[in-house]
Amino acid sequence: MHADGAAALPRDPPLPPVRPQSDAGAKPKSEAPKGAPKEAPKPDSPKLDSASPVSAEPPVLPTVSTTCADFLKSGQVEAKRVKAPDRAGPGCGIDEPVQLSAIKAADGRRIAVADAGVMRCDMARAFSAWVTGDFAAVLEKDGRRLDGIAAGASYDCRGRNRVKGAKLSEHGKGNALDIRGVRFAGGAVAQVGNKGAPIPQALFDSACRHFATVLGPGSDGYHEDHMHIDLAPRRPGSHYCRWKLP
Repeated sequence: MHADGAAALPRDPPLPPVRPQSDAGAKPKSEAPKGAPKEAPKPDSPKLDSASPVSAEPPVLPTVSTTCADFLKSGQVEAKRVKAPDRAGPGCGIDEPVQLSAIKAADGRRIAVADAGVMRCDMARAFSAWVTGDFAAVLEKDGRRLDGIAAGASYDCRGRNRVKGAKLSEHGKGNALDIRGVRFAGGAVAQVGNKGAPIPQALFDSACRHFATVLGPGSDGYHEDHMHIDLAPRRPGSHYCRWKLP
């Protein structure tokens, strides 16, 4: 016996017998005494469902040119980059897609643009420049102050005038915008077509100086309640403008 009372161990204790490989790491089963209550089964650990929803990543926005980036941060518009819409058909799609919600007038006040949808940055720039310049000036000659613009279709992958088999519309490239009417401070409204106060002829004349195509009531039977404007590629100085107001 050692001084501390512990039994001396042999220098080379025998090793335990080697278990078969298939049982490596297995724990021996302990038998419960007869008559002892059975242990309640343990609840299964919660399993992760591979189909469980995960937090969506923010959409990857297309890069834009320096010209477009400068336009978006100019302070002259309320506009933002957006995810490019799906190319639903041949030739459709938008380069530098943006969404426009308001334009700052020359005197700094805000002109809301309702339902403008998604369009090319170049189209948004051209439309904003027109509104800030001639558009507001024409409508405010009688002392009324422009407060808002009611837009219609913008990007829409379809043929011209929604005719099956027709050539791709400029709407299918985000290169066009429809205007249905305007609102003035105080609530007065002017609309394209026969409802409400009419849009003046001078506004159509102004649009034709700024855009490649302008179509309105009396042009072809497809634009009776709105003004269509677009930036279709044409020869320099060439415009296609058709309307016939009452």
